[in-house]
Amino acid sequence: MKRISIVFLGVLLGIAGIASVADGNPPPPPDDPRFEFLRSLEGTWSAPPMGDDHPGSVFEFRVTSGGHAVEEREFVGTPMEMVTLYHMRGKDLMATHYCSLGNQPRAKAAPRVVDRGLRFDCAGTPGNAASHDEEHIHGWAIRLLEDGSLNYSAQLVKNGEVTEAPDMVLTRVQKTASR
Repeated sequence: MKRISIVFLGVLLGIAGIASVADGNPPPPPDDPRFEFLRSLEGTWSAPPMGDDHPGSVFEFRVTSGGHAVEEREFVGTPMEMVTLYHMRGKDLMATHYCSLGNQPRAKAAPRVVDRGLRFDCAGTPGNAASHDEEHIHGWAIRLLEDGSLNYSAQLVKNGEVTEAPDMVLTRVQKTASR
């Protein structure tokens, strides 16, 4: 009986949440300078080629979920396309990176935007990887440059060693994502 009551309570709370949104009163988006920084990146960005094995690519930032999440797509339209979802968890800005390596590292943002940039570092076991020894994106930084371009750098780590550290400058192509 107790289990049925808990399930019933969950259903009622879910309906109340849907009714709130249906009434046009969804909760306001997060009011955090770090999250606002990510929302300000909304749009389509292009990156120049990074050698023969990395042709020019497209990155997209899109505000979604009623303003409560930011979706980032990297290398759009390529076999390496990946997605990173950003959201607030309490006072922490969190990210889950759905990697082409097949793991989902979870990262936590630095406490504040510094020099028009934000740093993310792995927050525990990298998603469904067995350990930090497995190759994974361990951290990344996004910084808006004075000329309006975006510096994007990341660290790919395996067995505690950085194996790749791509660093690219993206140029905004349009203020909205392609979809």
